Amino acid sequence: MSGAPSHLIATAAAPAERPLMAFATDEVTRGQLERAAAETGFAAQVYVGGWDQALAALADVAPPAFLVIDLSDQEDVVAGVNAVAEFCEPGTRVLVLGAVNDVATYRTLLDMGVSDYLVKPVAAPQAAAALRRMAKQAAPVEGQTGTAAAPEGRVTGVVGARGGAGATTVAVNLAVALASEAPGKTALVDLDLRFGTAAMMLDVEPGRGFKEALDNPQRLDSLFVERAMVRAGDNLALLAGEEDVASDPLAKDAALDVLFGLLRQTFGHVVVDVPRWQLMAHVARFDRLFLVGEPTLAGLRDTLRLKEAVKAARPDLAVAVIVNRGGAAKDGELAIKDAVRNGLPRPACVLPEDTKLAARAQATGQPVVALQPRSRTAGLFRDLARGLALDGAEAAPARRSLLQAILGGRK
Repeated sequence: MSGAPSHLIATAAAPAERPLMAFATDEVTRGQLERAAAETGFAAQVYVGGWDQALAALADVAPPAFLVIDLSDQEDVVAGVNAVAEFCEPGTRVLVLGAVNDVATYRTLLDMGVSDYLVKPVAAPQAAAALRRMAKQAAPVEGQTGTAAAPEGRVTGVVGARGGAGATTVAVNLAVALASEAPGKTALVDLDLRFGTAAMMLDVEPGRGFKEALDNPQRLDSLFVERAMVRAGDNLALLAGEEDVASDPLAKDAALDVLFGLLRQTFGHVVVDVPRWQLMAHVARFDRLFLVGEPTLAGLRDTLRLKEAVKAARPDLAVAVIVNRGGAAKDGELAIKDAVRNGLPRPACVLPEDTKLAARAQATGQPVVALQPRSRTAGLFRDLARGLALDGAEAAPARRSLLQAILGGRK
C-alpha cells in the first residue's frame, strides 16, 4: 500500500483476483488473516497496527473494495466503525474484528452495513468463511453482467389535510406497526426539520445529521444516512431534526433524490411525515400517499382538494384517505358519507376518537400501537401495516383487504 505510515508492518499474500486491505492489532491475527486470504483468493495487504494507525493509513489511499478492520483496541466498536466509514465508498465490504461479545453490538453493526463481525481470537477457517460471504455479497449473479439489485423499499407519504388533523400521529403509529408486521426494517422520516414532533412521540432525541445530509448531497451514502438516524425500536429508525426556528432547512431536490434512493436501498418501508405545504414538492417520490383528515366539512373539503391536486400531478399514485377522530359527533359521520358521495375516496379507515388514550400516549412518549396494543386504534394501524406489507408482494392473497382494494384502484 503506497503511502502507508512507516509504523505499520505490511505483508502481502500471493496475487489473486480480489484486492483486500486488512488491519490487525497483533501478529497472531495477522497470520490468521493471511492464511484466510490465501485460501479464498484475495490479494491481501495485511497491516499490523492499532485503530489510530489504520485510520491514518486509510486516509492516504483510495477506498478499498474489501476491508478487514480490527477494533479490539476500541471499547466502543460502533463509534470505531463510524470513523472508518469516512474512508469507505458505498460499495465497500467491511469485516470487523473485535473483543466485544454482544448480540446487540453485532446486530447494530449489521444494520450499519457491515458485512460481518467476528469476536477475537479469530482462526483462519472462521475468517475464510467470513471472506467468502463478503465475496458472495459483492459478486454478480451468474449469467448477469452486473450485481443483482435488491428489491427497493416502498415509500409512503402521510400528510394532514388541515393543521392538527393528526398526520404525525398516523405516521408514527403506522411506522411502529410496520416495524413489527412487515418484513425487513422500517424508516420514519419527519420532513419538518424545525417543528416536527415525531421524535417526541417516540421519546427519542432527534439526530443531529439530517440537515448536514441535505446540505452535502455529494457526501451522502448509506453509512452517512445511518449515522444521521436514531434507533426508535428493534426494526425502526427515525430521521428527524430540530433546527433553529430562524434557519432555512429547505433542501435541494438533488439531495432529496439521493436521500430517498438510499433509504429505499436500506429499508423495506419508508414512512414520511410531510408538512402540508411541502406535499407537492415531494409527491413524485412516493409509492402511495395517505391523506389524513378530520370528520368536519372543512376537513373533508380540504382532503378532497388535496386529493385532486395530487392526482393532477401524479395520476398513477395510490392515494388513500384516513379519517381521524371519527365517531366524536354524529354530524361528522354524516359529513363523511356526504363527502364520499361527492368524490372523496372511501376511507381506508376511520380512527376513533379516544382523548384519554391520546393524552396517555403524549404524556408517556409511546405511540398507541405500543402503549395499548389491544385497543381498537392499534388494531386499525396493524391492519393498515399488513395491507402495506402485502401491497406489491410477489404472492398476492386470494382475497384483497379493503386497503389493498383502495390502493390498487388508483382512481
